[in-house]
Amino acid sequence: MDFSPLELEKGAERWNYSKAVLIVGQCEELALKSDLPGIPDTFTKIAGESYSKAIITTKEILTLLYHGYPEGAMALSRILYESMVVMRFLYEHREDKELLQRYIDDYTVKVSRDRIKYCNYLLEYSQSEDEKNEAQRLKIEARKEHNKLKEKYSQFLSYNKQGNYLHDYWWVGNVTQSRSFGAIQNEVTLENLKILYVLSCYRAHSGVVGNNVRFGTMFDETSLSTKGSLDGFQIPLCFSLVCFGILTETTFKTVSVECDDIIHEIEKIIAPFENCLYR
Repeated sequence: MDFSPLELEKGAERWNYSKAVLIVGQCEELALKSDLPGIPDTFTKIAGESYSKAIITTKEILTLLYHGYPEGAMALSRILYESMVVMRFLYEHREDKELLQRYIDDYTVKVSRDRIKYCNYLLEYSQSEDEKNEAQRLKIEARKEHNKLKEKYSQFLSYNKQGNYLHDYWWVGNVTQSRSFGAIQNEVTLENLKILYVLSCYRAHSGVVGNNVRFGTMFDETSLSTKGSLDGFQIPLCFSLVCFGILTETTFKTVSVECDDIIHEIEKIIAPFENCLYR
């Protein structure tokens, strides 16, 4: 790719890649031993599923950083941040069983809605009558499931010209002033990470800022920038590991598993670069 194996190793040593990988492995092992999905508590099961995704995402982030792609790592860090915010919010309201059930049901809402859209696509473009008939059958089933949930949660419906629907974050209900990610974010008060979250969104979406202003490089509008960088890793490294650390604490706190040593090791990796969290 863009760097030799020797250059990659030298770059990784600067931010202790090997130690970061070891920490994630320890977290993975601890999560498996804790048997989070097997614990008969709704929030614990939600946290376990979220944490398993967080482990995979953190592995992906570290892999991108190692190979010199801090932009891609920052884009993925957005996933960790959003997951962390939602898990912190649900943790603060873990006794609200109706809220937790709405959060779970939101997955079915999204799946049934997407299934309806896909069936509509098959009905319009498929050349096979058998496939169209099957799509029609599946669409009816998905529509029934979707309507059932809309009826169950009718007090949370929104309305537009196309009719009523359950919009993103409808499951928040009346717990916050508005049903939005911003309202959840404000409730868990993570002020020092919000700007980094905005930076991660720039990296996840196409646009002048996201495409041209890159970590570790000088902006030059006269040439295309297509190579990776072994500089500029500080922001995605700190942002992702802080979010992963909070997710780790939140998850293991629910099952009374000690993880202070792991958090301390994460802090040691971040320490030389943590000033980037407060810019």
